[in-house]
Amino acid sequence: MELGFIAPAKIETNLLRETSGTRAEHEVQASYIIAKRFPRDQLASYTQILDACKRPFLAEQAMYAYPKGGTLVTGASIRLAEVLAQAWGNLDCGVRELSQNNGISVAEAYAIDLQTNSRVTKVFHVKHERGTKAGVKRVTDPREVYELVANNGARRLRACILAIIPSDVVEAAIEQCRKTMLDGHKEPIADRIRKLVQVFSEVGVKVEHL
Repeated sequence: MELGFIAPAKIETNLLRETSGTRAEHEVQASYIIAKRFPRDQLASYTQILDACKRPFLAEQAMYAYPKGGTLVTGASIRLAEVLAQAWGNLDCGVRELSQNNGISVAEAYAIDLQTNSRVTKVFHVKHERGTKAGVKRVTDPREVYELVANNGARRLRACILAIIPSDVVEAAIEQCRKTMLDGHKEPIADRIRKLVQVFSEVGVKVEHL
């Protein structure tokens, strides 16, 4: 029986791949442990979400809208979904490329509640091409391919996040964004306090003095 020979470079590559895989597994396990040990305070998360939606900049970007069949389709945007995910806490989400072959990337958008292990995933295919005025252009630059996958994944990622976050929380966030737009872009009191503290600090007046 002949013994196969593996080149040192290949051995090193395999070891690095195994090490990276092990590290990733440990990070995932640690995330679950931390989520169980420090569960989200739903009331605090809800309050944080509503406070974020009082900011004019987010309120302006909170909804998407496009015409379809003579009507206007609207919904929560990826920007709002990202804020919801961050404030809700103990939630892992993102877009990752699974494979790349023959000018097509297979990718996955996902959102996982680390406390309940509830998960939503969406697998999709992205052709490495862009539509231009001159016709379809093939994309070969790695950075452009990355951006293409990320852009195509944003819509799926939004759907995954909104499927994990309780619907009443999403609706409350949307309603608060609408109120913010109607209130004449008034700044939340917390933001005004931060700005005042910054102004006073510039003239030597510290927080404890206030």
